[in-house]
Amino acid sequence: MFKQISCNGALGNCFAKLLDRHRTAIKLGIYRRSGRVALVVGTLLNLINQPQAVFGLLCLDYPAMQSLDVLKALLTFSVPFLVATYGALTAIAHHQRTDS
Repeated sequence: MFKQISCNGALGNCFAKLLDRHRTAIKLGIYRRSGRVALVVGTLLNLINQPQAVFGLLCLDYPAMQSLDVLKALLTFSVPFLVATYGALTAIAHHQRTDS
């Protein structure tokens, strides 16, 4: 899966590795699983970090909704997604190195 693709220059080699890992993640469904993790963990973290704003969204309380920091909410979902994806790809790479 993580085979070396020869490209000219260090930047091309780095891009080739990244593209190979992206293809592996798509083929193994890693993005889908990471999305589920991010949905659960991000929702819980948003409830912990911004409870008034989140409950304001649910109850359509407009003054409470204005306190929602959208950038913070998006980061709260993206960090678990990136961590889960990185962890899965790192585990696959480590497993392949130990098998070889």
